[in-house]
Amino acid sequence: MGDADASDQGTTDTLRAVVLALELVAAAAIAAWALVSIWSAAYPPEPGTACALVHPPPPACSPQARFTPAFISAIVISLGYSAVTALLLTVGRRNGLVAVWALGGLLLVSVLADQLVTWGGVPG
Repeated sequence: MGDADASDQGTTDTLRAVVLALELVAAAAIAAWALVSIWSAAYPPEPGTACALVHPPPPACSPQARFTPAFISAIVISLGYSAVTALLLTVGRRNGLVAVWALGGLLLVSVLADQLVTWGGVPG
């Protein structure tokens, strides 16, 4: 009976380690996607590809208008990734709901940061 309990405990620990590793990889993938998306929106590969051909052009058409939102968004994404990693390594090991909320929050912040850069920051 004792051998079966030890084997079950080892399997549970291995499963938890694999899930934690997958959660950390998912957080890194979300942060990397967000940073690449932010900076590719801030500096498109070809000149003139950032804006639609409308007159007057939207306020976010110049790369200079997108640098500050991209820089601020990159800082926010980096801090969010650090916070999610800390949550996953502490509370997320014991509570799966915290891990889901943390990853969902990082994804939401990433999408909002990408939209902030796409539209050239907060108007005003």
